[in-house]
Amino acid sequence: MEQLRLYYITDKYVRYLHSRDRRVQYNKDKSRPYVGVVLYVGEYRYFVPMESPKQNHANIKPGVHIMRIDGGSMGILGFNNMIPVHNAAVLPLDLESIDNPKYVALLQRQISFINRNKADVLNHAHKTYYKAIKDKSGFLGSICCDFKKLEWACSKYDPNR
Repeated sequence: MEQLRLYYITDKYVRYLHSRDRRVQYNKDKSRPYVGVVLYVGEYRYFVPMESPKQNHANIKPGVHIMRIDGGSMGILGFNNMIPVHNAAVLPLDLESIDNPKYVALLQRQISFINRNKADVLNHAHKTYYKAIKDKSGFLGSICCDFKKLEWACSKYDPNR
């Protein structure tokens, strides 16, 4: 089984998807874009964003849409915020280009944990996706990005526009 790697998504693509679904989160800024993993859900590759650790992560109740990384001490994976990615918009994260050693160490610990728990990560992604599209008016449907709408937008994305 192939190891998951860290990626980020171009601002242009994030803006494009946000114009189709307001629940798509913007990159925070140039120095700290959303970082996450890319995996297959159905026919599409999906980007699952990570959040850096915050005090309240240890208290967040885990569910199919949230996975605490090492109990929340290393942040969370937000499956409700995952988005389908176009090949032209997903970029591998080069840890050697980051000049903050503490941040690099955190990213290395996060991806190590994610790969040790890859089956659980994939399970969370699939459950979130299928439950959200099945019951759009339910809890997951209300907090998740509109996966089907975003898949359509992804298929129509032109990186040259």
